[in-house]
Amino acid sequence: MMTFRGLALTGVALALGLVLSGPASALTSQRSVDVAVAQEIAVKAGDTVSVTAKTANLRSGPSAKSKKIAALAKGTKLTVTEVAKSGWVKVKGPAGDGYVSARLVK
Repeated sequence: MMTFRGLALTGVALALGLVLSGPASALTSQRSVDVAVAQEIAVKAGDTVSVTAKTANLRSGPSAKSKKIAALAKGTKLTVTEVAKSGWVKVKGPAGDGYVSARLVK
C-alpha cells in the first residue's frame, strides 16, 4: 500500500519526467525537420527549376512572413541563385528575384 508521501513523490517524479522530456523531444523534432529540409533541397545555384505546386509565393526574404512579391503558377521556370539553409531558395524568374520554399520547386 502506498502512503500519501509515496504518491506525492511519484507525482513529482512523473511531473519532472514530463518537464524534462518536453524540450528533448522538441529538439529531436526540430532535428528531424532540419534533416528533412536538407534532404528536400536537391538543387544548387545555377539550376533551373519549375514550380511544382498549384501556386508558389515569391517572397522578399526566406520566410513565410516576408513580403509577397508575386504568385507563381505551376510550371513557372526559375533560375536558382542561392540555396538558403532555412528550406528556401533564392530565385530569378519572370516576376523578378525573390525567395521560394524549396518544397514547391523541382
